[in-house]
Amino acid sequence: MRDLFLFEQDGRYPLRRIPMAMRFKLDACGIRLSLIAWALLSREQRECLVDLPCASEADRQQCREKIVQMMAPHADNPDAAIESVPVEAQPIWADLSAVPQQIGEQLQELALPAFTVDQWRALTELQRFALTKLTRSGHKNANLLPALREFGLA
Repeated sequence: MRDLFLFEQDGRYPLRRIPMAMRFKLDACGIRLSLIAWALLSREQRECLVDLPCASEADRQQCREKIVQMMAPHADNPDAAIESVPVEAQPIWADLSAVPQQIGEQLQELALPAFTVDQWRALTELQRFALTKLTRSGHKNANLLPALREFGLA
């Protein structure tokens, strides 16, 4: 398995929760999957999904098909439903011209120093995605400070 952050590890099975790498793929594929649905998948299925490529449209289509295929045996469970969501054409994590306002606001709220646009640009795509997910409005996430530390920003 690749692309799992240290802040996502809780000492137990690392794919117990949906990791940022998988959330990234779900967003890119236009799929919302609940934690309950994720928990219905076997360890091998979760590892397979996390390792699937998702860079091209063909990759995303294969990823969508694989998720649907894996969730099909659970179709009778309403908590396992796959929800289609719009794919953002210009997600804020992809904008390299400025650190998103929501990140700056969260850092200020936590009395942490802001970071520069150059530091933002130096982050990987997945790191920028993770920071935007961890700083959503109304979302208090205990993983923000560990993520900032892991990314060399705190």
